[in-house]
Amino acid sequence: MVRDNLDKTVVQSQKQNHTAETQRQPAEEHTGPERAQSPESVNPKSPEPTERQLGLLHWNKFNFEEEPETWRQPLTGADAESLPTHLRPFSSAEEYKLVKHTYLQLQHSGYYWGAMTMEEAHGILSQAPLGTFLIRDSGQPDVFFTLSYQSEEGPTSVRVQLNNLLFSLYGSHRTFASLFSLLTYYTGSSCKLTVPYRKQRPECLKQMCRRALTRAYGAENIRTLPGLSTQVKDYVHAYPYCI
Repeated sequence: MVRDNLDKTVVQSQKQNHTAETQRQPAEEHTGPERAQSPESVNPKSPEPTERQLGLLHWNKFNFEEEPETWRQPLTGADAESLPTHLRPFSSAEEYKLVKHTYLQLQHSGYYWGAMTMEEAHGILSQAPLGTFLIRDSGQPDVFFTLSYQSEEGPTSVRVQLNNLLFSLYGSHRTFASLFSLLTYYTGSSCKLTVPYRKQRPECLKQMCRRALTRAYGAENIRTLPGLSTQVKDYVHAYPYCI
């Protein structure tokens, strides 16, 4: 069996990916919000809405207190006019929940940089050790995240695909149930990712302790550990990974 690693992925896609990133930079640097297209009217005879009928929920418009079904409510009026259209509509309630959950956990990771151009990411990583990586918002219209990392050839960016509720790197057939499972695999000993480049440097001690607890006991056992307050357990479960 051919071993699927990060180098193979980049060899297959680096040139195409770099060209795509370069061609879309003016769109990424655009500072004004683009207009959202109005969803098509729902056919009353159809029990489920089509993808074009789903409400456009943009990255920066997440309402974390909303009810689960609000993903399908169309935006109208001023909200629709001001909503950027960078991202595609969510194809299902499950996809919405998965992306929302991933986004919430990324907020606790320290290596999620949000909206950032390829040039900015590569500038940050240019002096970083080999294998250092970060996650940022993708400028590609149909992609949520991009992985940028320091390779042997210099800073490189690879799109993180999400299809059928599975994450993968562009050019790879290996899929994962979560973005963090993907990162765990590619930070393995046989791959080229090493350590994340976190925004806060030096990192907070409590974040380091959280990873140490997860590494020592496993995230699934944190709830049953004696001597830990509810607040500490909640903090660990907000980001239950060793990366």
